[in-house]
Amino acid sequence: MRVLALDSSSPLLSCALWEDGRILAESRSEERAGDVLPDALLALAPLDSIDALAAGIGPGSFTGLRVGLAAVKALAYARKLPVQGASSLRALALAARRPAELLVPTLQARRGELYACAIRGTELVLPETVLRAQDLAAWLPEGAVVLGPGARANGIPVPDEPRAPAAWAVAELCAPLLRGARYDEAACFTLAPNYFQPSSPEVALREGRVGKLS
Repeated sequence: MRVLALDSSSPLLSCALWEDGRILAESRSEERAGDVLPDALLALAPLDSIDALAAGIGPGSFTGLRVGLAAVKALAYARKLPVQGASSLRALALAARRPAELLVPTLQARRGELYACAIRGTELVLPETVLRAQDLAAWLPEGAVVLGPGARANGIPVPDEPRAPAAWAVAELCAPLLRGARYDEAACFTLAPNYFQPSSPEVALREGRVGKLS
């Protein structure tokens, strides 16, 4: 099964062509997702050679997730291909290729905050959450290895790689649900980002700090 996948939850856009455990092609870009999608995906393979599509659904960048999901769903609709989403935090952990260790993948949230969870292999040890970066040390399970751009952006030391969730890992996580699947229009259009918390404009509106839109 050949899957075209992306993750746009972080400032580093990841795209990959994956087939049955093999990475056939991949690309990473620091350009804005809206400037390079869907071309960055289509550069990896023609759509008539693809069996399915997959996308990281967050949590992470509100704009990046919205643009990435829109691109994948548009391609799925155009070619009537099955599409599936996976946690960007899980994809970040899988991209580390350290299945025996307790990992804490992190992604950037609002200023001074990060998204995190704890994973060992395929087992979710602590659920996805958002917390202040200064509280991470107290929240960490003993012996955990912290990964990713959420911690790095807040000055917390992490390994150089993975820098961001990998699209090939998104494909691998989605593969069991995509194998044998067919295009489902309802499922395609209900696939949504996991924003996990309201955006800053939504918070401001809720608190009455901006005027309501007409």
